[in-house]
Amino acid sequence: MGLFKKNKINTVQFSDYSNKSKNIKKTGGLLTSFDRLQYFTVANSSQEQLMEMCDIILGGKAILANFDQISSDDANYMLSFISGVVYATSGEIFKLDTKLFLFGRKEEFEDGSLHQYVEDTR
Repeated sequence: MGLFKKNKINTVQFSDYSNKSKNIKKTGGLLTSFDRLQYFTVANSSQEQLMEMCDIILGGKAILANFDQISSDDANYMLSFISGVVYATSGEIFKLDTKLFLFGRKEEFEDGSLHQYVEDTR
């Protein structure tokens, strides 16, 4: 589902969760899963947003999703659907706050940077 354009990035800002040096050109360094983490604020409970989030997860990026702007019923529906996608990929889900969740496939948690982020937020 190629509906989205990719932005070109020449340099990468690494976080404290990276195990590489701070200023590395994208072509020369490796990115951790935390560095590739995509923040997503759910503005509505549309099917398009739900599928976009699932495509991001299936595409190999973890998502930090904020469900504050939608009702609890809509958030529960979306969480159930996304949980199925995460389960199918042997991934993990972490509840970081009342309506803030971290989703990712098994592969995104292998480098340890996302687990470290979860531990640091608790």
